[in-house]
Amino acid sequence: MNGIIKRRKTTDYAQIHNGALQQLEDVRSIGLIAHLMSLPDTWVISKMQLYSKFGRGPITNAIKELEAKKYWVTIQYRDGKKTLYYYNVSDVAFDDSEVLNMIAEVNQGGFKIIAISESFTHLISIGENQQFKKTDNPEIVVSSIVDFEQFKINCSNSTVENEHLLNKVLETNKEKQNKEKETFVNLQGINNFLNPIQFKISLIDACNSCYSEFAPSRWSKQQWLTLIETFVNEKIEDEAYIRVPADKIKSYAYASLKNIAHKVDLKNGKTHLSSTGEIPYYDWLNQ
Repeated sequence: MNGIIKRRKTTDYAQIHNGALQQLEDVRSIGLIAHLMSLPDTWVISKMQLYSKFGRGPITNAIKELEAKKYWVTIQYRDGKKTLYYYNVSDVAFDDSEVLNMIAEVNQGGFKIIAISESFTHLISIGENQQFKKTDNPEIVVSSIVDFEQFKINCSNSTVENEHLLNKVLETNKEKQNKEKETFVNLQGINNFLNPIQFKISLIDACNSCYSEFAPSRWSKQQWLTLIETFVNEKIEDEAYIRVPADKIKSYAYASLKNIAHKVDLKNGKTHLSSTGEIPYYDWLNQ
């Protein structure tokens, strides 16, 4: 679930649509969208990070206008007893079809949407009915329970047979949702692991907390952001989130960055290999 949607992609410069800069009236909204558009499009939006950097008041007011003018979408949903949030922002106002895709993405994870930005509240019921359900017969595709009920009326099967078929559809859909939810479910209560999204956010935070120790004299700020983006994406693809406990993410990030920094120093002649020719070992699991 990426949060920053860029219509024009550049490397060292952020291009922002004139419509956003001219339509927005609060300088805090303009500043926030400019800041977000300067970040990589893989950056996961965290309000706490924004509060920490700019203050809760300015960010709250900025987001309020961005939501009202459809540049920011907040989707609030439930995962068991937990309330989670899914944010998207763009310098081009979102339309209904784009937000319906966001709603479908959350629904496909098996989650219950409980709130959405006021500009798009009319889409919740539509989005919930767009989860396609399939029977074992590939010719029978039903887009909602309402459509299925109409299908029953037109079908020559008996009422009992139709009820069995409906139950089969619901069971099949439930199994599919459970499988999809396994990729998102929070394992913290079982073995202290995070789901991929939580892991990504935590790993980014942990890496950025090491900036002052590793970045100076090695990487510029932009190089650091690129380095962290690449590193975190590689760890997500490598499914590191199933191997690194939640309480060890900071140590894991530190050890990884320490190794990366050591390799850079070797390349630049700032350090030398140990007598064994190996990179110094950092026991992150016991830190």
